[in-house]
Amino acid sequence: LPACADHAPSFAAFAAYDSKMSGGTGGGSTDGAPMTTAEGGTSASPMATAGDADGTDSGGVSSGETGSTTASDAELLQPRILEVDMPAKVHLAGPVAVSVTTEDTSLVRAWLDGVELEPFADQGDGVFVGEVPIFGAVDNGDHVLEVTASSGPFVGHWPPVTFTVSAPAPGGQAWAVLGPSGSTTRRVAVTPEDDVIEVGSVEVDGVSKPSIRKRSRANGSELWSEGTIVLDSREGAADAVAVLPDGRMWIAMNVKNANKQWQPRIVLLDAEGYETGVEAPTEPGATVRGIAADDEGGAFAVGFGGSGFGDMDIVMWRLRHDGVAVHSGKTWDYLPTPDAPKHQFDDLAFDVMIKDGVAWIAGASTGEHEFNVAATRGVLVQMDPETAVSLEPVIVAPPYSDWRDSMFLAIADHPDGAIVTGMEVKKNGNMQQITVQVYWPDGGRPYYSNAFTGAVAYGTGVAWLAHGVAVVSGVIQDGGVLRGVLYGRGGPGANFDHYFPGTEPSAANGLARTGYGQVLVVGERTLGGVRQARAARVHQ
Repeated sequence: LPACADHAPSFAAFAAYDSKMSGGTGGGSTDGAPMTTAEGGTSASPMATAGDADGTDSGGVSSGETGSTTASDAELLQPRILEVDMPAKVHLAGPVAVSVTTEDTSLVRAWLDGVELEPFADQGDGVFVGEVPIFGAVDNGDHVLEVTASSGPFVGHWPPVTFTVSAPAPGGQAWAVLGPSGSTTRRVAVTPEDDVIEVGSVEVDGVSKPSIRKRSRANGSELWSEGTIVLDSREGAADAVAVLPDGRMWIAMNVKNANKQWQPRIVLLDAEGYETGVEAPTEPGATVRGIAADDEGGAFAVGFGGSGFGDMDIVMWRLRHDGVAVHSGKTWDYLPTPDAPKHQFDDLAFDVMIKDGVAWIAGASTGEHEFNVAATRGVLVQMDPETAVSLEPVIVAPPYSDWRDSMFLAIADHPDGAIVTGMEVKKNGNMQQITVQVYWPDGGRPYYSNAFTGAVAYGTGVAWLAHGVAVVSGVIQDGGVLRGVLYGRGGPGANFDHYFPGTEPSAANGLARTGYGQVLVVGERTLGGVRQARAARVHQ
């Protein structure tokens, strides 16, 4: 498979799925919803291949040294494979469960198109289970699975198992669901099991309040008995979420305090959506827009606020995994040179990711970036989250032709550094387009693309898939209304445009990528003049 060699998910992901497949059906999710559709199965061959005398196993990988057999080796029995249960046809992305029945075996290994998979897990009684990762339409076609069984220096072989992947084309909608009346979803994340976490707001007695809900990856059904959980009794919205490996969640909100002043609120929830008692200290005067979790379970959040000196500054909050506050409302002001006067630029942060211990902050800066002419430019700030000190020169997006102004509204990981999306604006200010750019840590830009030129066009979420496709969510002007859009760009067979339905306004406010390269897009639709949150899973 094109995506398997360097990007196959860890075997740990398989724990969320059924360990066996009966009758050649695909592995199911823990909630009973099938994640991979399969047809048929590979029947048991009457004989298994015995171990090779030269010690070479499938895929050209050495299984042991050649030489004389010792007395202890003679006590070992020849391993045999009795059956390999692998579907003959696969139709959806996800982990396809494979079961191998053996005799006198201590280790089962498998190769997919020559690429070794994670070792299979011993279930006892000679049964070993593993998974074949399928990433969707990129893997369409015929494939070969090779399996060996080992016991000491002896190796048993099984004839190559062929199967076919026939997944839906990119851009097709697997499912779409709406939230309660008066709701919207601002951001989305996935749990360790690839289920869906939506955060945003919902109206309660005519007042919008921060909210969260959890949906099944299989069909979008709500998984919490409470449905949508209201996170705060005050007016406001949840604007960002970061999920930890154990299912707990950092949530960044903005709420109106008792004095009717907007104030950030950053809290840690348990896996069921309830507060743990861990909360960052905050004050009114700033807005939080993005949050990321570090490897230890702490959080780093960003936003913007007035500096008190006539400009806007990026604002940061840092809370460690043990609840210790490191930064609370710390500001950052762009200086084009070390000796430049302070507070000459308006700086905003909209999103953040943590990669290799470095916080990448995506935002915008307005000021005289060149030619003594004020302009707004997308910026990337690489920062030590512990000290809030910039680690590299600030990356300022260059103008593209007569598209002079830009903003970076979302950021995600890319093998070369970071990928961002947002908007670019023409010099005369009457046209916008969605921009997607990749940056190296040193500021080099190896990738640039744009799409959807119009009166309104901006990107709200971005992901780089393992097979080299950029997927972007955004909002565009469609006739007289705004419309949510999700699109992919990456070459023949991978390009698509997916629009939110309806004739009334809509917006795609963000996206998340699952462990197997599928995309969840969230936002809102207007139906009969009433906003309703929307979440959809779109094939890749």
